[in-house]
Amino acid sequence: MIMVSRLGEVVNVSGKTIVVKGKKISPSAMGRVVIDKNMKDVGRVVDVFGPVDNPFAKVILFSDKNDFCENVLYLR
Repeated sequence: MIMVSRLGEVVNVSGKTIVVKGKKISPSAMGRVVIDKNMKDVGRVVDVFGPVDNPFAKVILFSDKNDFCENVLYLR
């Protein structure tokens, strides 16, 4: 069984990098695979930063597809 948890909503897209704003993103998210609502692999978390109550995650995309604005993404 695959454990999936909500990462947050995409707030910025720049090339193959996206920034996701979440409510509970812990440093343990580093290195984890990010998936979309269709359970397709999107990228990998490479950084967690910002305020503790509303952190951000920097995700490097696996492909050049970057139409993720205002989408919710999840951690696998």
